[in-house]
Amino acid sequence: MDINLSTPPIEVTPDDLVNLAARSAKMLERIRTQMLQPFPRKVAPAFPSGKLQELCGIDKARFSYLIKKGELPQGTQEKPGAARQFTLAETIEWVKAERKPRQRPAGKDGKVIAIGNFKGGVTKTTTSMVLAQGLSLRHGRRVLHIDMDPQGSATTLYGINPHAEINGDQTVLPLIEAYVSGETFDMKHLPMQTYWENLDLIPSSTDLFNAEFMLPARVHASPSAKFWNVLNDGLKELKHEYDYIIIDTAPTLSYLTINALFAADGVIVPVMPDTLSFASMVQFWSLFSDMVSGMKQFGESADEAKVFDFIDILVTRMPNKANASIVRDWVITTYGERVLPVEIPETDLARTTTNDFSTVYDFPNYDGNAATLRRIRVPYDQVVDLIDSKVCYLWDKE
Repeated sequence: MDINLSTPPIEVTPDDLVNLAARSAKMLERIRTQMLQPFPRKVAPAFPSGKLQELCGIDKARFSYLIKKGELPQGTQEKPGAARQFTLAETIEWVKAERKPRQRPAGKDGKVIAIGNFKGGVTKTTTSMVLAQGLSLRHGRRVLHIDMDPQGSATTLYGINPHAEINGDQTVLPLIEAYVSGETFDMKHLPMQTYWENLDLIPSSTDLFNAEFMLPARVHASPSAKFWNVLNDGLKELKHEYDYIIIDTAPTLSYLTINALFAADGVIVPVMPDTLSFASMVQFWSLFSDMVSGMKQFGESADEAKVFDFIDILVTRMPNKANASIVRDWVITTYGERVLPVEIPETDLARTTTNDFSTVYDFPNYDGNAATLRRIRVPYDQVVDLIDSKVCYLWDKE
């Protein structure tokens, strides 16, 4: 194709930028509508009996016995003798009855887990979404997902257009505004129900960018203000209501990201096995450590120093290539036991589900090769189980 090298540059005015923003929002809405046909919203999947048995860890004989016993949901059949289908709510009821996951002890707060990395494209949002869904599905947990990225990628995965359907009052912004004005704000009314059972969302919108101006202004007016602890204070009541609060963060060290990390009991850091990602990780730890230790200059005492229950590194988008294995070995050598013993493989299916505003948990069945689905779903199952096991240990220890 010939390129016209004499084409002059096109001037861009503020009105042009407004027009481009409107056009992009309209196109995203059109794409979302097309992807989610025939429904205008995402709906929870139905689970066939075979998948339900796998989730419950039971065989066909045990399943048939429990169906005849009639104490658990019976699912639906298109005709007598046909395979049964179970709703998400019914599936979770079966899982809780058969797997008997350990319950959060009375009086113990739910755990806050932030997914963080200052580099984009490392599956941070997907990891946060899969973790939230998996904890609900596999362990019957009540989960709150908070989107702290003004770009709203996690909100989009729920089938919601953060630019056209969400305003600032529905995000964590009212909490920031109340802090800046010296008032208090109750976050209890912010969580909204989603298509996924036991999984609520505090969405994001571009209005969240305002927090990056509000918080520095408060610090300038009152240098002793604990700007990093706003979200942590706001979540105190919600931690009584939820077993887990999962926070998706922006790929920058912003005021919002600082608040997410200081509110977190644990942090999961996804990293891709390539040289640039490894180099970015070095910068991440440098900035992260400076941030945590540097709060002393703002009046934080030694007793108030931030301590995390755990910080785990998750290798994601692992291709079957020798150079990736080399970088993976660098990660393990450098970070040792902090690296989770699970790798999320690079697959075409993972890219396809993201493009469809979906995750692997949105597809109990896959029209393609079942082994392809298992190849990526099983590692995510293992991550979910590992995290829940750690948190159960912490609940018992506390």
